[in-house]
Amino acid sequence: MSGAPASGAPAGAGVGSLGEATLERERPSAQAARSASRPRHSLARRPQRVAVGSLVVLSLLVYGLPALFGHPVVPGDDLIQNLPLRELVGDDLRAGRLPVFDPYIWSGAPLLAGWNAGAAYPLTWLFAVMSGTAAWTLNLVAAAACASVGCYAFLRASGLAVVPSWAGAMTFAFGGGMVAQVSHVGFIIGMSWVPLALLALLRLTAPAASTTSSSRLRWAALLAVTVGMVLLSGEPRAVTDGAVVLAIYAAWRILAALRASWRAGAVAAGTVLLGAGAGIGLGAVQILPGLAAVATSQRAHPGAFLFGAGSLPAHWLTLLGVPDLLGGSGSFGQPVFFARYNLTEVTGYVGLLPLVAAVALFARLRRHRPLPQWLVWEVVALAGILLALGDNTLLWHLLIHIPLLGAQRLQSRAILITDLALAVLLACWLDGWVPGASPSATTSGAGGASERALGALPLAGVIGIVVVAFTDGSGLLRWMGVQTQAASHAASLRPWLVPALALAGAALALVITGPRLSPTLRSTLATSFVVVDLLVFSLTAVVAVGRASASSTAPAPSRPVPSSPAVAAARSRSRSGAQRTIGIATMHLSGRFAVYDPGRLYPSQLRALGVPDANALAGTWSVEGYGSIVDGHYATLTGVHGVSGRGQDVFSPRAAADGVLDSLSTQAVLAPAQYFRVPVKPGASAKAGAGGRSGERGLSPGRTTTWFLGGPLAVRSAHLDIRVSPSPGRGARTLVVRVGVLTQDGAIRWARVETYETSATDISATAARVHAVWVSPTDAVALLVDSTLPASAEPPILVDRTGRSYELDGTLQQAMSAPHWEYRGQDGPFAVFFDQRAKPALTLRAPRGGSLRGASVRRLTGPELEPSAAIVSSPKGVDVVRADAAVPGWSASWTPTPSRGAPPPAPKALTVRRLGVVQVVRVPAGRGVLTWRYRAPGLLAGELASAASVALVLVLFVVAARRGRVSRTRSA
Repeated sequence: MSGAPASGAPAGAGVGSLGEATLERERPSAQAARSASRPRHSLARRPQRVAVGSLVVLSLLVYGLPALFGHPVVPGDDLIQNLPLRELVGDDLRAGRLPVFDPYIWSGAPLLAGWNAGAAYPLTWLFAVMSGTAAWTLNLVAAAACASVGCYAFLRASGLAVVPSWAGAMTFAFGGGMVAQVSHVGFIIGMSWVPLALLALLRLTAPAASTTSSSRLRWAALLAVTVGMVLLSGEPRAVTDGAVVLAIYAAWRILAALRASWRAGAVAAGTVLLGAGAGIGLGAVQILPGLAAVATSQRAHPGAFLFGAGSLPAHWLTLLGVPDLLGGSGSFGQPVFFARYNLTEVTGYVGLLPLVAAVALFARLRRHRPLPQWLVWEVVALAGILLALGDNTLLWHLLIHIPLLGAQRLQSRAILITDLALAVLLACWLDGWVPGASPSATTSGAGGASERALGALPLAGVIGIVVVAFTDGSGLLRWMGVQTQAASHAASLRPWLVPALALAGAALALVITGPRLSPTLRSTLATSFVVVDLLVFSLTAVVAVGRASASSTAPAPSRPVPSSPAVAAARSRSRSGAQRTIGIATMHLSGRFAVYDPGRLYPSQLRALGVPDANALAGTWSVEGYGSIVDGHYATLTGVHGVSGRGQDVFSPRAAADGVLDSLSTQAVLAPAQYFRVPVKPGASAKAGAGGRSGERGLSPGRTTTWFLGGPLAVRSAHLDIRVSPSPGRGARTLVVRVGVLTQDGAIRWARVETYETSATDISATAARVHAVWVSPTDAVALLVDSTLPASAEPPILVDRTGRSYELDGTLQQAMSAPHWEYRGQDGPFAVFFDQRAKPALTLRAPRGGSLRGASVRRLTGPELEPSAAIVSSPKGVDVVRADAAVPGWSASWTPTPSRGAPPPAPKALTVRRLGVVQVVRVPAGRGVLTWRYRAPGLLAGELASAASVALVLVLFVVAARRGRVSRTRSA
């Protein structure tokens, strides 16, 4: 490649351009330098405006157009987590509250410090003044526009031409993880600011002769803003991935500046540190509370298991060349991703030409010449791959000790680092390949035979992979870790590999024949290929077109209006056999709810219920939640979240039996029948686990023992194995057993007990087999057993009207027992149970050695489930128990009722302690008002640091503006 560097990169600088302009020629003479002050690819302003405008318009089309037609882009986690939490932030801001606490999930949890809401991100505040759909869409459009225009500006400032810069920006913003990860909106929002941060770093580390002090201050301020925005996005992975990119690039540029001049290097390092430090300060209001929450969360002590969860298998790097090799989005009947994990988390495909560029550029290296600036992006690409592989590399023992990074899971998302690097490398390669003056201009040097040969290597690899998939697809899939139905998957996948083969063939032809084409045609074909390649990727690996997708639903309406009591509606639907699922909001619960479906057997019905975190839209309260972190003590006792991230729609069955859910005012639990009854194959025998069986029950004389069925079942017969408990000295007794079923209407139908295989008339008898038959099949919701002798029963086996057998030994069978829990009907496939021992929001507890006589408590202000103040009266002092999660940050104060004529007493600070999972406060004797207040740990320090940084950034802009005016005045 020949020519002069673009404006902003001084001639002969050697490190001022990502391209080869200053590396393929000797230092020009003074006259040549003056003529080189114009960019080599000098273009009018109109093409520049067209390039930027097209990127903005494309952002509007991709994310704004679907919203205009009633289909906003809200996939996956966005629908159940990110959108509801942001709407909650908007609600808080409209009400004049700081968005720091979420009362709707995990029995009360941090909102700002929980990361996922992006509560401190400025564009999230749009939810306070706009509808949820409009604010959400603007956030997506802004992220895409920021990523694309920012990347374009960075590449242009690096000395690249309009067309290569446009292609690189297009590739980064609309390919790979930036579109595949849209279901994790905080991630793409955070990463969208990285290109602008790179632009600031580029300007701050430019040679001193090409910059002024005022411009350095402006760029330092821009660096601060962009770094701050990454931190405020509320996504830890965007923070770590962005930090990796910026740190590597800054180090490269500063070292280059130091080689030129110690003074220049020191100035560059100082201004970079100034900008980065101010940016960290801007993000402190998010980072400090977030780190404090992590320190007390289930991830407070991360280990190898957490770090390795979600690491990218090394063999799956082939997806960088064939993105749907393991199935895709399901468009037009395409096989859906069939391997473990999910396609969103492992997709890093940004096109074939970026792979060509990453290899072909090595042909441009020259001995005894300065290292080209594009070489740093090869390092960045490699770093992204190593981080994405996680514990699949030998370096994981070192990576796990990197702050913040080592405490995260889902390392595969670091492939977005590689995506950005490949996009930049594509622009660098096209800059030396597209704009040549003649066909012969690219047949030597940078565009010579060696470059074409190297560029053909990745394409040949892609073609080889597709050929192997056609000839030995099952073997290839097994090599990639797909062991189940590999042959079947390989056969169904073959037709859908044709696009990959066609694209690879077209790219190979373009690389080989490109130098013989005219520059205009070469530029048109290259940019057209980039667009088509990304479009095919979107259709086959991102967006499901032509099939109904369970995850492609519109967001739930905000604050739905309850229509009828759920118990009556559930019973009505059960009697009519309807399976329509309605929202939990229609139940008008006075307490919290929990859903048990860890296997996500009914994903679409779960969304209809309004499970966490979407329950914030309906204003329903849950003991569960969905997010990155939850208080560690709460997670341990309730089982609602694990260190690996597993935790949606699950709780510990023990928590339902031992009173933990009771203490949290849990009124309703919903669960499918599969967690109560287990199908039994003909001839199969049940096996007890090491920890016993959930369906075992003790039988007591005079007491009915209940097994819930988890939903209506037409029962024809029941079989029970009973072990009689020995009772010495009581004499011979006769075992009499009654077996019945509870119908949906609350009636009991007793069965005819046919046989006892073993007579239990002797106290030493150990077993009896009971066979009960109903005259006609009965739609039952529970099995009831009465026994005249103390005994224990194995899990019963029921036979329905079709002859299918079910064992009542599901995971919830022991936990959900009567009379603690009462069956109240069905909501679609979910059985609804009410907790008969649920505690009210406020209860009293006598101190040790004390009494509750004469003590009372009454809510004064705040929601029913989260009272903010209460009137308490006690003669000797009392403990007030508040049924909210005892997470750090809560404090209380006590204001005694003043005597008549006396001045109001000053409030007294009280300590909020933990009682199990809930809060308890020791209140002094007398009558007064107890008030609770939440203040996120680390928030005050974060607010002060952010305020100071905002002031510093404003000062930088003001000083830069004044110096700029002075400089222009002197020049005039």
